[in-house]
Amino acid sequence: MKAIIITGNLENEIHDIRALEAKINELKELKEEKETLIKSVLDDAGLEELKIGAFTVRFTNILRNNFNLSAFKKDYQTLYNSYIRQSNYRKFTIC
Repeated sequence: MKAIIITGNLENEIHDIRALEAKINELKELKEEKETLIKSVLDDAGLEELKIGAFTVRFTNILRNNFNLSAFKKDYQTLYNSYIRQSNYRKFTIC
């Protein structure tokens, strides 16, 4: 059995993490609101690019091709399985 040495109060650290997560979420929401405002200005003006002071803002349409993994897996299960590779990682969570 390993001995665990705890320096400081881990519960306080967890509270700090939760408070930081809440602040991050709050800032993300504020950022999204501001982006939505700028996007609506571009949309209303029918523009994909606008120079605003020292900044150039772009809101462009992008077309990309995606690989449909679930359909491939369904249609070619054996081939799909031959390319599966396992990986191992550690996940940190606070519940």
